[in-house]
Amino acid sequence: MTGAAAAALLAGAATVATAQDNVVIMQDPGGAYGEALRKIMYDPFEKATGIKVVTVQEARSGPRIKAQVGAGKTEWDLTFIFDQETKLLGDCCLADIDYSKLSESAQKTLATMPDNLKRKKGVALQVIGVTLAYHTEKYAKAQPKNWADFWDVKKFPGKRCLPGWPRFVFEAALMADGVAKDKLYPIDMDRALKKIAEIKPHVSKWWNTAAQAPQLLLDGEADMCMAYAGRINNLVVVDNAPVDMTWNQGFVYYDFFSIPKGAPHYENALKLLSWRLDAKRAADLTIGYPVAVPSPLVFAAAPKDVSRLWANNPENVAQAIEWSPDYWGAISPDGKSTNEEYGQEKLNALLAK
Repeated sequence: MTGAAAAALLAGAATVATAQDNVVIMQDPGGAYGEALRKIMYDPFEKATGIKVVTVQEARSGPRIKAQVGAGKTEWDLTFIFDQETKLLGDCCLADIDYSKLSESAQKTLATMPDNLKRKKGVALQVIGVTLAYHTEKYAKAQPKNWADFWDVKKFPGKRCLPGWPRFVFEAALMADGVAKDKLYPIDMDRALKKIAEIKPHVSKWWNTAAQAPQLLLDGEADMCMAYAGRINNLVVVDNAPVDMTWNQGFVYYDFFSIPKGAPHYENALKLLSWRLDAKRAADLTIGYPVAVPSPLVFAAAPKDVSRLWANNPENVAQAIEWSPDYWGAISPDGKSTNEEYGQEKLNALLAK
């Protein structure tokens, strides 16, 4: 190889390395939420920093992170992750977040957040709500108020839709059967499954993605659904669609952001995390898609017509249940799986009948 050729090769390698350094690889939820993130968060971040946000759409991050780190080939820099997974995968697969390197505006937001939402292995970047949603034209005279109403097909006739997994569904079934919301855990799975069997003939769809329930309501394929509050909020506030929801007996939980061990662009991940934690930007994001950072600063910065339906609106939180990731992530009675995996097997068997 000539000296000129070698120099050209090294220059090319340096260019590639520089290009790689100026990226951050973000696991992304896709859909309307992903579009809002791109418009309100990622594109302005790229313009301000010169760091390109490369998104990878993946519904469930935990298993992928475990596989990547286990193989020594971490691909992602920043990821959405379930609450319990920050604990289950923390030691093996997640990097420590260096909070001292986050921006001043991010530090201000973090200072207003509860300590349990700022963990060494993850920070809560969105509070999620799951509610009873319904078509307002179908139930113009009387609206369902709780899960007992959802199960009452005589008083509230119509088609239902529910997620095809045990979390939230088992709790709703128990409340429909008269269990008080402060007595839900540990879940009585047999009692929940018996109650689910009652509503099963009236369920038109056991959905598995967040976008399905709102669309089923809009298309008339279902009249009443368990649904994620963010999209229903969006339909009410932005689209003025004929749907609404009740926060009574709804569920509130948190999605976290984590950095996988061996992330190829750790410093850039911290920069994007800082950007996301700025209170004004976080509030702006909720106008495009109303999923909020659990901080009073963000709540105060958002328009009231948007924040009134948020999962972290104090009025809504007072009516809802704080969903228990600790219960669902704990070892099940069979000693071989988590309660969530065990419950999923039970539910699958019921739905297959």
